[in-house]
Amino acid sequence: MQAQDYLFVRAFVPFAASVLIKAWKESDESGDLEVLLGGVASLEDEISWFKKEASKWGISLSEVVPQQANKKYLG
Repeated sequence: MQAQDYLFVRAFVPFAASVLIKAWKESDESGDLEVLLGGVASLEDEISWFKKEASKWGISLSEVVPQQANKKYLG
């Protein structure tokens, strides 16, 4: 279980949402939205997995401090 990966995925969600909105506004292809929606659903599955694994190992994800690489990404 890598808590830093959890932070990375959580921070990626707003970006994915912004891409989804842009595609919805600008794309003529409904397939574009379907691909993006599938990606967002995968992110939710991944976050749920991280939460389950953290619980199993007694890790409090709310207490995880981002390491330098994640700070740069999140910043």
